Amino acid sequence: MNHPSTTSPGGLLVIGSAAPADVSGAGLCTVGYDGTGAMSLLRTLPLDHPSYAAVDPTRAIVHTVLEQAVGRVVSLRTDSGAEGEGPPAAAASGGAGPCHIAVHPSGSHVFVAHYGDGVLSAVPTGADGTVATAEPVQTIRHPGREASGDLLTSPHAHMAAPSPDGRFLLCTDLGTDRVYVYAFDPDSGPLSAHRTVQLPPGRGPRHLVFHPSARYAYVLNELSSTLTVCTWDALSGHLEPFAEVETRQDPGAPNANSAAAVRLSGDGGFLYTTNRGDDAISVHAVRDDGASVELLTAVPCGGTWPRDIALTPDGLLVFCANQRSDTVTAFHRDPSTGRLSPAGEPLVVTEPTSVLPIAR
Repeated sequence: MNHPSTTSPGGLLVIGSAAPADVSGAGLCTVGYDGTGAMSLLRTLPLDHPSYAAVDPTRAIVHTVLEQAVGRVVSLRTDSGAEGEGPPAAAASGGAGPCHIAVHPSGSHVFVAHYGDGVLSAVPTGADGTVATAEPVQTIRHPGREASGDLLTSPHAHMAAPSPDGRFLLCTDLGTDRVYVYAFDPDSGPLSAHRTVQLPPGRGPRHLVFHPSARYAYVLNELSSTLTVCTWDALSGHLEPFAEVETRQDPGAPNANSAAAVRLSGDGGFLYTTNRGDDAISVHAVRDDGASVELLTAVPCGGTWPRDIALTPDGLLVFCANQRSDTVTAFHRDPSTGRLSPAGEPLVVTEPTSVLPIAR
């Protein structure tokens, strides 16, 4: 397939890692890329298990979680390099094994999902946008058996996702097959329980994305390798599942598989999911103004265990973090068809777990 004639101007990526800082090459990496998809490693900040990062939409700040038994959040400036100058700001995340972080649209708080103990936390930021160590961290432990118990009955919070207008926070819990909806007002108070959505047993909700219309959301289920299509009422904060779509071209394939990442193109026309086991990126068409999703094709991820993918801001390139092959791979993306084709050579990165495009 020919890649689009329009060329991406290039930019920067922040790559997270599952490895401890004492492993060679491990840490939070800053990577440059050009319009061909060619990547070059610029810097590595030695941090322990910086597994996931998020960018502040209001300021030149990147926040990352350190996925440790006692979780931490680290804030880094991006206007002087992704690592910033001097020691980064750090604060306790409020739980064990943090695996995902998101920033409120106002930049006032970061939200952290903890896989280890099923805790969701809200960590305030200071005037400069970095985590405020002097402010209290709100923590909510999801109900269920102890986190050390059976996977399908123990709480394992996996993603914290603010609604597009910032009035609600949605948290997927893989262990209890639930999506929790919390009300939130950064000016007047903490997170408060609003609704709980129970999915069928064995789904394992992991991540979700909102359609640009803010009328639909798509929940990626790790354990069943499916997508749950939901309506979203922004006024009432009501999430309602109504359809389920496979992420695998051959759902009956004998090899084990777990879905990992879900991303939506900026125009809402195409949705991308990764399958660990199949080692593939699936391309889905989104139709009917967001109401229907159809699996079109799947392409090899170019590595092993694709834990995360990301589209560049212009939508012309897709990058994939392949954790078990220690590689990040690049793909050209055709905006009209959604199709992907390999671009450039893989970049060697130690145990990459997340990929985050940031502005130069």
